[in-house]
Amino acid sequence: MDETRQRSGYRLFSPGKIGSITPENRIVRSGTWDPPMVFSRRLGDDTLEIYRRLAAGGAGTIVVGDFDVVPKEARSNLGSAAESTYDGVRIDGFDRLADEVHAIAPGARIVAQVSTGIPGVAPSDVVSPFTGKRPRALEVGEIRALVECFAMAIEGVRSDGFDGVQLHAAHGSFLCRFLSPYSNRRSDAHGGSPAGRTRLIREIVAAARERVGDFPILIKMNGTDYLDEGLDLPALKEQAALLAEAGIDAIEISGGLWECLLRPEEDLGFPPVPAPESHVGIADPAKQSYFLPYARALDADVPVILGGGNRDVERIESILTDGDADYIAISRPLIREPDLPHRWREGRGPSGPACVSCNGCIYDMVTGIRAGKPRDVRCLIDHEPERLKEADAWLSGWVETHTRRRTEEDDG
Repeated sequence: MDETRQRSGYRLFSPGKIGSITPENRIVRSGTWDPPMVFSRRLGDDTLEIYRRLAAGGAGTIVVGDFDVVPKEARSNLGSAAESTYDGVRIDGFDRLADEVHAIAPGARIVAQVSTGIPGVAPSDVVSPFTGKRPRALEVGEIRALVECFAMAIEGVRSDGFDGVQLHAAHGSFLCRFLSPYSNRRSDAHGGSPAGRTRLIREIVAAARERVGDFPILIKMNGTDYLDEGLDLPALKEQAALLAEAGIDAIEISGGLWECLLRPEEDLGFPPVPAPESHVGIADPAKQSYFLPYARALDADVPVILGGGNRDVERIESILTDGDADYIAISRPLIREPDLPHRWREGRGPSGPACVSCNGCIYDMVTGIRAGKPRDVRCLIDHEPERLKEADAWLSGWVETHTRRRTEEDDG
């Protein structure tokens, strides 16, 4: 059988539509952190090369993740953030990034992921089990200022030539904590129900639409927090419907708050290693695509993008043909093998990726940041295999180490 012809006819490689854009296939490179760019707010040549390879490798949509929409100078006075301009948060060279991707792959679409992370503040004053600290609950006026920051950044991303924007509301990010009943215990209009917990995001979309019209606005959100008091399936379905009605153009499903990593493996169903959305030990296809039940349950009238351990092209194709998702998001495999989409389409090699889902890439990023030398995301197996043992030890002992540190701090 001509495997190349067979794969090229797969639904995975058929054109799609997200709002006003038409990606050439159903593969989405999920937003993946770029520490040198995020910390310096400048696009370097090494980071740019990552996106050149992704564009040449055949992903239909590339999500660039993620940058903060609140200027540093406004963090100590969030009320002043409403007066911020895009120049205060813009990544230098962002327009070059969009141009390069379009030049290499005219059929590819590039989307900028936006978020924020403000130390010491949160939707509610819920004590973090990691830090032991109690954040200050945001005031209504500060929430309004954040709405303006996001709307301003979305307008700026469009001016830099991106095809769309994605709100990062997963994995315990700032917006995610508004969506989760675990972290959002407000009793005002921004809490108390799925409608209240989605209100901030719906306000962001409304404010952005006044500036950018039908410019595609996507969202990445949790299907589950992996916490007893966290997001559950009925709430997810209601939230997704509300966000679609508010004007979100596509929903990417992921999962996990970092707090869940303090639960044992027998409760979680997977080893609690950083990060909760990036499971290890998933060579068996039965353990892959682990957020599928949440994507399958959605009945929102917008495309659903399934994230989380998508590894086997044949299983992925069955998910799409069964109508359980409209797009497939991939991150770690494209770190090691950016040309994976083309390889799959051409029928070369195995149906799975070269990536072994070891999370060595996460360890490498964290140690680089701690050393004051942020590195672009890379596969540790390919670049420094001699560090794999230390990476494995760190990952497997992360919860124990963190818990012991907290205990020592409390005793002190």
